[in-house]
Formats: sequence, structure tokens, C-alpha cells
Amino acid sequence: MRTVCWNRKTTTPELHSALATLSAAYPIRHGGSGGLQVVFKKTGKPGSCLVEVAGSSATISYGTEAMALRALGALMAGEPRVRKTMSENSSFTTFGIMLDCSRNAVMTVEHFKKWLRQLALLGYNMAMLYTEDTYELPGEYYFGHLRGRYTASELREIDRYAAALGIEMIPCIQTLGHLAQILQWPAYGQVKDTSSVMLVGEPKTYALIEKMVRHWSGVFKSRRIHIGMDETHDLGRGRYLDRHGFRRGFDIFNAHLDKVVQICKKHGLKPMIWSDMYFRLGSPNHNYYDPKCKIPKDVIAKIPRAAGLVYWDYYHDNEGFYRDWIRRHRAMGYEPLMASGVWTWGKLWHDRKRTEDTALPCIAACRKESLKELFFTMWGDDGGYCDFDSALAGLALCAEKAYADDYSEKLLAARFEAICGADYAAQNLAAGLEYAAGAHQMASFILWDDPLLAITLSGRRAKLKSLEKHYLGLAAKLKACGRQAGGGDLRHARLIAETLAAKIGLARRLFEAYSGGSRARLKAVRREIPGLVRLLEQAADSLRANWMARNKPFGLEVVQIRMGGVIARCRELDCRLGEYLSGRAENIPELEANLKKVKWPGYRSVGSSYRSYATGSVIL
Repeated sequence: MRTVCWNRKTTTPELHSALATLSAAYPIRHGGSGGLQVVFKKTGKPGSCLVEVAGSSATISYGTEAMALRALGALMAGEPRVRKTMSENSSFTTFGIMLDCSRNAVMTVEHFKKWLRQLALLGYNMAMLYTEDTYELPGEYYFGHLRGRYTASELREIDRYAAALGIEMIPCIQTLGHLAQILQWPAYGQVKDTSSVMLVGEPKTYALIEKMVRHWSGVFKSRRIHIGMDETHDLGRGRYLDRHGFRRGFDIFNAHLDKVVQICKKHGLKPMIWSDMYFRLGSPNHNYYDPKCKIPKDVIAKIPRAAGLVYWDYYHDNEGFYRDWIRRHRAMGYEPLMASGVWTWGKLWHDRKRTEDTALPCIAACRKESLKELFFTMWGDDGGYCDFDSALAGLALCAEKAYADDYSEKLLAARFEAICGADYAAQNLAAGLEYAAGAHQMASFILWDDPLLAITLSGRRAKLKSLEKHYLGLAAKLKACGRQAGGGDLRHARLIAETLAAKIGLARRLFEAYSGGSRARLKAVRREIPGLVRLLEQAADSLRANWMARNKPFGLEVVQIRMGGVIARCRELDCRLGEYLSGRAENIPELEANLKKVKWPGYRSVGSSYRSYATGSVIL
């Protein structure tokens, strides 16, 4: 990594705090010699940056602080080389991330500070922590109870640190739906419509929301706030219906939004919401992306103008679709913020392929539509067990695409190694956990799959051999990569690959032996079980180590319960095979249910969570 030196006299004051903050973790020195001497020049061109290197000196002519720090990252990576120039352009005034801290994994303050340093050098200037209830609220004991909630002092510390790096921290909360974690407590029974949606029209609902808004207005300096309100599919269908009878969803939603907007204005905040409910309510099949969606003019007229709309879309691989939906938002009279996604949800590792397929065309569409604000979500659906540091490779790629449409893979890899301390190719290699046998996988569902019920693997019987081969090969390749200072934990990825290969291989041989009636082969399968249990125990230890290194301890219990359950069921498989082979059991009913069918089922897409694949029965 190249050492860079700067001087206060040749550096615009707005960069002083950022450079001083970054120097604690990177070879960035104030004064002195022995490195590349850098001069910073602020220009009147906000969307452009030019880096010129001549011998042992460099000049960064930049339009925004984010561009200056991104250029600094390139110099640290060794680019551009002696007597060369590099230029980048960006039309985005806001270029940020949103990290899910509500699906069990709540990143520690110190680890998020590391993220902020990396984000700044990649060119990001905004960050949100998605907190449904994972923040303390004065006088609300059960708000975020046992969830690892952030204290007010922690949030202020994060905000100060981000501000020093030129990054705007925007509160990102929920003020209508997605609140099942607090509404489960009797203390919030009076503000509950359904299991996850607040009761519209209830004065106590707005008293609680005002507490939320007041809290965030005091901990973050930004005068913007994301108030959520997405996916409230059962809005007005619970206690609200009992109280008021049926009312059009559009009208309930607008009435509630108007009240919350007024609360935000009272506390000096400008709100934004996820836009999906307007499109869903206008769709006959309640689909956010329904081309036949029609939002009545009277509804559009009553949307509070002070509320911004965030168009979220992580699913389309068609640039034209994004452009169409951006225009649909504009037709409503709004310039949307765009929320794309770096795929982490339901994943053990960042899904590189799906991110490339969806985020890159989204960025291209935003650039062509001259959209000014774009951020990338990293959700933790199903438990937040992803190695979120693996997503840094996806964020680095998205930054390259946003700043230089015709980007250099070589520079991207060098920049990533200098900023994130990891080999870009190796990080993407590990993404093979989530893309195998020519298709996207949910590796976690294979990991959670019950060895007897085999809800996931029995439906993939034809692919088990190729999947096993893939994961064995991936483990061997990852073993050759060794450890790295940053990014996702490659040792962890290798261990998961080995565990998946062993689990798939055992399932394949079990299905074949049982359906073929071969007791000798069943005995051989039984001898594999202790080895699989040892791998599962090591994987559980690795999941714990990674969690504790990056997150608060709350939520880890969910992962441990799942891993403990899989291990216990492997031991049950051992017992059941013993009973069957000794003649004490006539058959194994669970295997009979899945393996004695005339026609094999295809892969069952019965859900996207642990409970869908671990059991066919009622679960916690």
C-alpha cells in the first residue's frame, strides 16, 4: 500500500478532520516525507474529480469531499502511476448504504467505525442503520428489550465519527409496520392494529411515534429521517377494522402519514418513506412492481408533499424496468431516492452474482435518468447470520460502477485491497457459497435442512452430486487463499463449504441407500455422521466467533439454537438408523415420506426463512 502525505497549508479545511481520522488506520501522514506528497484543490465542478501524479507528488482536484477521499483511496492503491492522470465523474449527490440492524445482528460501534472509514475511501457519503426497535427510547423499557439496542451515547458517537469523514448519518426507523418485535409486548397492546402494524388514529400511537422522532432529532445532526412505512399488507385489517369498519387502504395510509409528517416537521426533520404501499394498494394483486398498477389521482393529491419517496428494488435485471419505475415516481410529482441492494439477506455470504445482476443495471438506469440520490441496502432477513463484511466487495463494485461506468477491474482489486485489506478475487470466490451448480443457492437453507425431513435436499435430489462436488472444490480453493486482514472471513467460508459438502454428500448417499434397500450402504452412511457433527460444531463455533467480533451478543442465540438443532437431529438420524438396521424399527417414516414417491418433487419454494426448511410442523 502506498503511503500518502498531506499538509494543512495545501489542503482545504473541510478535509482536515477526515484525513486525521483515517490516519489512525491507514498510512496517511500529516507532513513528513517518504510518501507521495498530495495537494488537494477544491473546484467548482461538484460531479468531477481529477488526480494527477508527477513523480513523488500528486494533486487531487475534486468537487465533493467524498470524491476527494475516494481519489485518496486510489492513490493508496498505487493508482494512477507515475506521470499519469485519472478522472472520475458522478451525478450522485447522495451515495450511501443502509445496514440492517433489526434482524438480530446489531453491529458494534467500533466495527461500524471501521466500515465508515472504508466507505469514505470508496466514495460513499451517507449511511443509515435500519433500526425498527434496536435503539433505546426514554421511558420505554420494552422498546428493543433483549435486542442489543443502541444507546443514545452510542448513536451520537457514530454520528460524530461519520461527520468527521464527511458521511451523513440518516435515521432509518419504522413508524407503522415491521414493528412485531415491540408489539409482541403487552405494554404496547393499545397501539397495536395487527401483529406487526401500529393502530392508526390512536392517540397513544402518535405519542409513541413522537418519542421516536424526538429521540432521533437529538442524536443525529442530519435533518432528514427515514420513517419506513413499507409492507404494511394488513393495514387496517385488525383492531382498526373493529373500531372503524372498512376503509380504503390508501386513505388510512395517507391519514397516518400526514400525522407523522407533522410530528417530523415539529422536530425540524424532513421525512422520507418507502414508496411500495402506494403501488401495492394500486395493484389488483398487491404487487409493488405491477405494470398495471393505478394510483388514483385523489390519493396522489393527498400525499403530504413534505414526505420523500424511496423507490426500493433489488430484484430486476432489466435497466429499462428501473427507468420506467423512476419515471412512475416522477409522474406522481416526486423525485425519488433509489434504494438498490447488495445481497446479504438469507445468505451466509454476500451473493455476488445476484448483486451484479440487479444493482449494476439499477446504477446504469439511475445515471441515465440523472437521479441524484442512491443507496444500497444490506438486509438481514431470517436472522442476520451473513458475514456482512463480505458485502464490502459488493459495495466496492457498486462504487466503481457509480463513479466510472467503464471501470477497471484491476484498479477495483487494488483499491479494495488497500482500503479493505482483502483480496478482491478471493472474496468473490467465496461467493460461490451462494451460487453453485449454475444457479443461485440459499446455502443457509442447506445448512439448516433437517437431515431426516430433508425439506431442502430431497427436492434437489438430481443436483446433489454436482452440489457436493462444487462445495468440495470451493473448500479446496479457499484453503489455498489463507487468512486476510479484512473483508469476509475466508476461513469461515471454507469451513461452511466443507460442512455443506459433507451434509449434501451424506444426504445423497442416505437417499440412495434407503430407497435401494441396501443395509450395507446405510451402515456406511451411519459411519459418516460423527464427522458431519464435528464439522457442524466447528461451523457453529465459527459463526459465534464472527458474530462476537462484529456484533452485539443479542441475536446470537437464534443462530446457536438452529445449529444446536441440526446437530441434535444428526444424532437422531444416527439413532434412527441404528434402530432400523437392528430390526427394532420396520422403517424410517420421515425418509418414507420423501423418498417413496413415484414422481420426485422439484425444489420446493415454500418460504424464505429457517422455519420453512427446518420442519413441516409448528416451530417457535
